[in-house]
Amino acid sequence: MREQIQKLREVMKKYGMDAWVAPTADAHQSEYVGDHDQCRAYLSGFTGSAGTLVVLKDRAALWVDGRYFVQGRKQLEGSGIDLMEMGEKKVPTLLEYLKENLSIGETLGFYAKLFGAGEGEQWEKELHGIQMRTDVDIVDEVWLDRPARSAKKVWRIDAYCGEDTKSKLERVRKEMRENRADVLLACSLSDIAWLTNLRGDDIECNPLFLSYLAIEEDRCTLFIQSCAMSEEIANYLKDQGIETAEYDDWNQFVKKLKGRKILLDQKDCDYQTLCDARKDNEFIFVVSPLALMKIVKNDTEIANMRKSHVRDGVYMVKYIKWIKESVKRGEKINEVEASDYLDNLRLKDEIGGLGVELSFDTISGYASNAAIVHYKANRETAAILEPRGLYLFDSGAQYKDGTTDVTRTIALGETSDIEKQDYTLTTIGMLRLLNARFKEGARGYNLDAYARMKMWEYGRDFNHGTGHGVGFCNTVHEGPNSIRLTPNPDPRRDVVIRENMVVSDEPGIYIEGSHGIRVENLVVSVKDEQEGFLHFDSLTIVPLDPEPLNVDIMEERDKQLYNEYQAMVYKTLSPYLDDEEKKWLLNETRAI
Repeated sequence: MREQIQKLREVMKKYGMDAWVAPTADAHQSEYVGDHDQCRAYLSGFTGSAGTLVVLKDRAALWVDGRYFVQGRKQLEGSGIDLMEMGEKKVPTLLEYLKENLSIGETLGFYAKLFGAGEGEQWEKELHGIQMRTDVDIVDEVWLDRPARSAKKVWRIDAYCGEDTKSKLERVRKEMRENRADVLLACSLSDIAWLTNLRGDDIECNPLFLSYLAIEEDRCTLFIQSCAMSEEIANYLKDQGIETAEYDDWNQFVKKLKGRKILLDQKDCDYQTLCDARKDNEFIFVVSPLALMKIVKNDTEIANMRKSHVRDGVYMVKYIKWIKESVKRGEKINEVEASDYLDNLRLKDEIGGLGVELSFDTISGYASNAAIVHYKANRETAAILEPRGLYLFDSGAQYKDGTTDVTRTIALGETSDIEKQDYTLTTIGMLRLLNARFKEGARGYNLDAYARMKMWEYGRDFNHGTGHGVGFCNTVHEGPNSIRLTPNPDPRRDVVIRENMVVSDEPGIYIEGSHGIRVENLVVSVKDEQEGFLHFDSLTIVPLDPEPLNVDIMEERDKQLYNEYQAMVYKTLSPYLDDEEKKWLLNETRAI
């Protein structure tokens, strides 16, 4: 049993708690959280980016989704923590587990700021007779060297955004009037960054700053750590019609709201904010208008994203050429050293000089390690890249003029027939979805089968979404737009695909103990020449590896799509390459 779990149980006893729940969350319901909020990882030892830990007096369990089944089995071995593989047969949901293991009169502990408003309300309704203690974060008494809350300086990107904050505020207030709301509470860091055209560095790989926002008809208040603002930023906000207040004053502000109609997105709002606001106010629960506006990029944002993806493609070409040639020469390069090389190319951004940071930790997986969907290599155990088999790398960057996310799987030498088959099926799926033509009004789940249909013919599939929205110098996972096999459980979030939405296209095949394959492009929806239809354009301009293809299982249409994409890659990137790189890319993008 982990020492951290034992210490937590001692503190639970002190507070009279029979269970403690530690999510992967911060006070803003962010997908990725800062060092201060890595409580679940600290307690459990599981390092995946998502998961929820429950600690009882005599047992503990961790819930993870399909991306983390393999990683969870490895990292929890010997920890005394049971792995709960969400969605699998006979695996209880978190709520079912709590109902089964807690008796009437017992106390469930969790910190309200780290839980979504909707989830907190559901637990209130369904955990009849269970006491809930939510006012104290007891992890503070276990994690004695817990990092302090980040408060780094905020910076502007309004020069690249195509719309100023005043205009965005006008659009949001129009939505508020249509909903007959007189105040909107925004807790999502991504939404606040979009509205203000400001960015920050409080969460690694996410150019965001800790803040809350309250929008009223005649005022807008940003709750931000004052030490994170320069005088220039303070003046900029004032010019855009935004007042500022201290970050820690948010909950007191919310408590003072009386007799108001509050527009709120339960998914992005924390449970504490909901509790503070609900006593004397009326709620209007919606999908955040800020989020729905943010996911439809304007023409300036799309033009800038195209530019950043060209530069990103150049760096990827340099990387693929280097890694293939280095391994072929017999150089001993491990997974971490390989990803370091790629990361440095991006961060330098020698062409544009607009590199900020990575958009997520690079996934660099060789052979069987690539079967772990969100594998994270470490320097002590990283595999050496051998001149055989497949190597998967999923990576991206935050540039001031866009966010990138691309996955390629390449052959480092001889590959098996089954590896060739799975690589080809995955490549076909990515290209078919990329070239989908669809009726206006379609939703993500209407298009998902484009990526899976060929796989299904061979009895293959994958246990993750096919596509997620992507921000503009913002979070690499942006919603609610997505491409998924089944409708969203919340139908309000199954948004129609509209022009200028950006989404990933990333099918994969993962064979535990053998190999993992994923091929990912970012795409943007554009007007089709046929009235009433849309299609996708590829933002990602990175060559596909021809070596592991089995052309015998490709239909003629699939070969055509492959050749057209490869020709576009060469035409677009070759002007930025030297003669040796051009020669290499010409061969890499050869027609099949």
